[in-house]
Amino acid sequence: MTKPKILISEDEVIIAEDLAACLEELGYETCAIDSGEDTIEMIRETKPDLVLLDINLRGKADGIDIGLLIKNEFKIPFIFLTAYADKATIDRAKKTEPDGFLVKPFDMKSLRSAIEIALYKHDHKAEEAEETPAPVNNKEQEVATDYIFVKVKHRIIKVLYNDILWVEAYDNYSFIVTADQKYLVSSTLKDMEHKLPAQNFVRVHRSYIANLDKIEALEENSVVFGKGDIPIGKSYKKTLMSRFNII
Repeated sequence: MTKPKILISEDEVIIAEDLAACLEELGYETCAIDSGEDTIEMIRETKPDLVLLDINLRGKADGIDIGLLIKNEFKIPFIFLTAYADKATIDRAKKTEPDGFLVKPFDMKSLRSAIEIALYKHDHKAEEAEETPAPVNNKEQEVATDYIFVKVKHRIIKVLYNDILWVEAYDNYSFIVTADQKYLVSSTLKDMEHKLPAQNFVRVHRSYIANLDKIEALEENSVVFGKGDIPIGKSYKKTLMSRFNII
């Protein structure tokens, strides 16, 4: 899979270089680093998938001005970076409708989450903007019972139920976790609970749904899989235990 290309617009050289190193470690490609003066021209040249944009750039145009230009000229997401901004600045920034805010200092987990959600939301909006296909009859709408399709960038990928280990909540989204992938989907955990077959999948925690066929062991407060473990909520434990033939 092609690495997402990210452009960094940050006038503090050390911060920009540290950010580029973090992006490389997370599996992204830094296509350019700019201090803000030539950001728009570099976007035209490098065609990034996303821009990380310092809100407090020093120069003729600050990050908010550049963000507005990105919104008006390019169909790519951008995330504001800021260490501090007063209410007036934040109000200006909100009007550009950025795809995220990251407050410095931030850790790699926050950086990855902000980027993945921004890319996902942007791709999801693009797909919704496309023409809606004509309705089909009920027979054509019948779906198979052993897999689900998930949207990943511009592709729709088949994921077998048998490959899913667990599903975990992430704000108003969910992660579908398999042995070698983690897919972000635009469904709440409650929605996923209705979409997945109840004979295989059970809620084990307010934030987790487990695939019963993939559980390798049960501990006092956790469900164990080959890839790791997830917690068991007290209110879900009795229902979970009733699903197993324990001797």
